[in-house]
Amino acid sequence: MLILIILIIIFILSLIFIIKYKLFTGYILKNFKSCNVIVAGKKGTGKDLLFQYVIKKRKRENYYANITYGYKYENVKLKDISCAPNDYERIVNDEIIKQKPIFEENRDFYISDIGIFLPSYMDSKLYKNFSSMPIFYALSRHLYNSNIHCNTQNIERGWKALREQADFYCVTRGTIKLLGLLITKVTTYDKYSSAKEDLRPVKSRLLNKFSKAEVDIYKASNGTIKEGFIIQTKHTIKYNTRAFKEILLTEE
Repeated sequence: MLILIILIIIFILSLIFIIKYKLFTGYILKNFKSCNVIVAGKKGTGKDLLFQYVIKKRKRENYYANITYGYKYENVKLKDISCAPNDYERIVNDEIIKQKPIFEENRDFYISDIGIFLPSYMDSKLYKNFSSMPIFYALSRHLYNSNIHCNTQNIERGWKALREQADFYCVTRGTIKLLGLLITKVTTYDKYSSAKEDLRPVKSRLLNKFSKAEVDIYKASNGTIKEGFIIQTKHTIKYNTRAFKEILLTEE
């Protein structure tokens, strides 16, 4: 009888875990499908692993990226993510010069390490030389029915013109290897300010020391913050974890 009770408890706990996992990963995929997403996290915490997970789950769809994550991939040059020669001045003055489409419809963009390519400390120079890129970023759904997803080690290291226009934010907390699995902890945000402050979700009302009113105020002030895991097997990883070595260094 005791063994049966233990098995029932294990089954119930496993079922709860599976349901929570499906809900959390479904929530992430839904937002990648409908939003421009920025993923932040320290080195080796799983930023590109999160991109890999999303691309794998959406593998029927082609995508553009600056490094390959496998599946239906096409390389994109960052300079081409632009509405040039149209900039804010041309748009405001109604002097728009129409251009031929250069991208396919319904393909999302995945840009690794914008903190390197589009760094915040170069804001003024980026505005001067690539003033049309933020317009493309804001209008990507209108132009090509697509989204642009970027990752960076710190959410404030990416170009301000892009990061503050994103709709959804993820922070990777770390990845552990267990029995051939890669398990990445992720926190998600729908408000830039909450992601910037690196806030964490409050526990359910039954498990925290705060009153119902305090929990409701926290959620109303900071938006929806969720935390969970994504799980992948090693053999599904298609990207080169040291891709920028091949891009920046010659062979000895």
